Amino acid sequence: MPSPFRTNPSLGPNLTQVVVPGQVWYDQPNMVSPKVGDWSVGDDGHQYVFVRASAAIAAAAAPGTQVTITEPAMTAAAGAGGFYAPNSTQVPGGVPNGAYFWARRGTI
Repeated sequence: MPSPFRTNPSLGPNLTQVVVPGQVWYDQPNMVSPKVGDWSVGDDGHQYVFVRASAAIAAAAAPGTQVTITEPAMTAAAGAGGFYAPNSTQVPGGVPNGAYFWARRGTI
């Protein structure tokens, strides 16, 4: 099992997976689960929030590209917001515009 993994019971993509529109992990392509704004805790002690990229986010070495999350839409774009997109080891191509991913809070 890849780490980090969720320690709370929930279904959905793993904490380092990027889900692009039209490619979902189950058989309903017009909806996404979990919903944007859902929170999870990883075995690494970090909190993660499920968001949608409002612009392409370039890949970066660990800890990843820092992102700013805009509420209530729960969209994310590169910026000094204290959350991070999956790093270049986890997602070498970065996060495409419109894709869903778990943003990791930088502090525990």
